[in-house]
Amino acid sequence: MSLAFHDRPLSAGAYTLPDAARLLGLPLNRLRSWVRGRRENSGRLRLPAGSFASRAEGRDRHFDFYTLIELFSVAELRRLGVSMKTLKANRGELAQRFATPYPFALRGLLTDGRRLLKELDEQALLELGTGGQSSFESLVAPFCRRLDFDATSQLAARYFPMGRDVPVVVSPAHAFGRPVIEGTNLPTETIASLVRGGESLDDIASEYQLSREQVDSAWRFEERVAA
Repeated sequence: MSLAFHDRPLSAGAYTLPDAARLLGLPLNRLRSWVRGRRENSGRLRLPAGSFASRAEGRDRHFDFYTLIELFSVAELRRLGVSMKTLKANRGELAQRFATPYPFALRGLLTDGRRLLKELDEQALLELGTGGQSSFESLVAPFCRRLDFDATSQLAARYFPMGRDVPVVVSPAHAFGRPVIEGTNLPTETIASLVRGGESLDDIASEYQLSREQVDSAWRFEERVAA
């Protein structure tokens, strides 16, 4: 069973809403409405306040890596057409069935753009909201290709903010959850600081024994989140 949020160490990552907006490439107001459970002026439904585990309140509110991944999942599922009403109902069912405070960070979530499904094994899918298992002949594509999962906990372990082909990764196992160059503990913000200080990408690569691609990717990522 997963640890409750308040039992998790800060080494699991500590992100503010502005941090999450930058890492996920999403509008801050949208994330704030999800976390605080507010409705937009249009009256569209949002998840209820307190849905996502966090520490403190107001500007001091922060959350860990697994909640960051839940916000990523909500954004991807909404982009693919899953309604907020469906997400609200399915999140509660997932949390109860799999005894986790981070249901949208679980491995094996699938969608066809309308329904949310959970892989149970190689041949069985659970269609959430139906009370039972279902099988589907048509392929249901995973929405979470930018995530790696832990084999034991089945929760997300790594997030690739720019896709798997870019060697920048976010993981609570490295640099307290700050973005790092894949395969290292070197934060991308260190690369950005050196570049802004006048160092060339080639010199940085030589100094840290990195490839030019790794350094260039870290710099491009930091430029993107700073925009």
